[in-house]
Amino acid sequence: MTSLTTIFPNGFAAATASTDLVDPVESFRRHCEAAGLTIKDLIPDGEIHRVPHVSSKKGALDGWYILHTTGKIPVGVCGCWKEPTFEAKWVADTGRGMSFSERLEHDKWVAEFKAKREAERLASQALAADRAEEEVGTYTDASADHPYLVRKRIEPHGIKIDRAGRLVVPVIDQAGEILSYQTIDADGNKRFLKGGKIEGGFYELRGNRKVIFIGEGFATCASIHEATGYTTLVAFDCGNLAKVAKAAKEMFPGSRIVIGADNDQFTEGNPGVTKGKAAASLVFGEIVYPNFAESDLPNKPTDFNDLHVLQGLDAVKEQIERVAGPVKDKLAFEFTRADNLQLTQIHWVVDDYIESDSLAQVFGDPGGGKSFVSIDIACCIATGKPWHGHQVQQGAVFYIAGEGHNGLARRFKAWELGNGTSLQGAPLYKSHRAAQLYDSTEAAIVAESVKQLSTEAGCIPSMIIIDTVARNMGGDENSTQDMNAFIQHLDTYLRQPWKCCVLVVHHSGAMDKERSRGSTALRGALDAEYKVALDSGTKTIQFESKKMKDAEMPAAKNFQITQVDLPILDKHNLPVKGAYLVGVDISGLINQVQKKTYLSPNQKMVMECLVLIEVKREQDQLSHPV
Repeated sequence: MTSLTTIFPNGFAAATASTDLVDPVESFRRHCEAAGLTIKDLIPDGEIHRVPHVSSKKGALDGWYILHTTGKIPVGVCGCWKEPTFEAKWVADTGRGMSFSERLEHDKWVAEFKAKREAERLASQALAADRAEEEVGTYTDASADHPYLVRKRIEPHGIKIDRAGRLVVPVIDQAGEILSYQTIDADGNKRFLKGGKIEGGFYELRGNRKVIFIGEGFATCASIHEATGYTTLVAFDCGNLAKVAKAAKEMFPGSRIVIGADNDQFTEGNPGVTKGKAAASLVFGEIVYPNFAESDLPNKPTDFNDLHVLQGLDAVKEQIERVAGPVKDKLAFEFTRADNLQLTQIHWVVDDYIESDSLAQVFGDPGGGKSFVSIDIACCIATGKPWHGHQVQQGAVFYIAGEGHNGLARRFKAWELGNGTSLQGAPLYKSHRAAQLYDSTEAAIVAESVKQLSTEAGCIPSMIIIDTVARNMGGDENSTQDMNAFIQHLDTYLRQPWKCCVLVVHHSGAMDKERSRGSTALRGALDAEYKVALDSGTKTIQFESKKMKDAEMPAAKNFQITQVDLPILDKHNLPVKGAYLVGVDISGLINQVQKKTYLSPNQKMVMECLVLIEVKREQDQLSHPV
């Protein structure tokens, strides 16, 4: 037998417990201190405790921790509520991996901790909101002679003053309800009401709503507002800019959004500009931030109020105008006298059929050819090829597909082969998934992708196709409220930025085939509408105008679905078939047979033969009539 000393040459030592298990409180304390928390007496009771963080101002409790030691393995987590927020989890080192039962116990604790923290947060916010509403209602309006306002050279703009002489800036939500408040004393020290909700909340300095500015602090926003006269929203910190921007886009859908960011040039990563750019991108907005002279830098200025104090209000106005344009004293709701209105020609994306800067719709039954027609139009616009005899405005086309992703590649390839026109390098883009455009955040994300790809392609979008409404809406298509939100987001995020056509593809009604299904709000908003139907007798697709808002109703068009061999083989080693549209002029034939509600079998065969002959004539480019 082999001697144990050859296997264990260093002999044996008594097993020792991990330091984390011997003294979990001290080990967790080191974990918290490494994360920047300052803890005097750590309490391992499984409850949330608030403590200072190294970035906190004097007296502020921005950090927090919770330590649970009653289980088999001590666990804890610490974090900070101050921007940038973080969470740092800790699990005692046992010197081995967790067993199955220990893992279950750990996961159960984590779930209970999250639920407890969320419940406490919501309860705290509710109590704080009640307290804030009650207290703010008892405070008087602040006057312009408050030391802080005098030093900052700004007006009070409706904020309050409490009985301790501190300014009180209410935090409100989109519904106008008070969530919390911020106090500012004479020295500029700021405090939020304990437990109050700040996320998504703001204070509004009301003005002209043509442009909505969003900034961080009250003084910054007051300087922007006084320099421009535009409505300005106080987000209170850079981490809240994005959420306030989203709220502003929903509250003021027709307004430009400009983030008046702090230029945190003396802080690593410049969080003011970084967060400001992210917020502007989210709502398809713009960003402006102050620049300072060399002589101002010793004061370490960062925001527009610093610029106001150092260089005057005209300097603030001048720098903002570089981005927002000239600030004029205009009415919030403007009018133009009738004799000053300018006559302009119609700008067509597809001559006589589809206007630029419009909302159009193609509707029909499933399998009726809606997508065939939409793809045909999309390919023509992206390549500049005339659409069946009608000139197009060439530009980028974005096809937001909600279904049939596999078949779309075959249809695009079939269009190339059938039309003899390559799509190689054409600015034609298909989405990877559907987009829930009822949601403003999703609409903004789509718009940002369109913006980036258009820039890369070097051309602006001529058309954005939504196929279908049912798959890309996200709300209830029968609800007028939901449909209005969907239409608003199409206008705000997709149509208006590029003055392009947004073409929606929709299903026809279940009972009435002459209209699209769902809320009539969509049809009321359309500039043009087309019905697509497959005629079983002639095997043709008819494209018929149902609405043309500002031009003559164009003539109906008919198309024959024509097959072509694709450059791929099926499992039987045979070419896969694709299909494309060939225009056919059978309007005379259609008019003759439409008077009859029933075609005999022989009449159907004759009609089909005539259509096939017409298709062959078109393909062979023959000029003689059938």
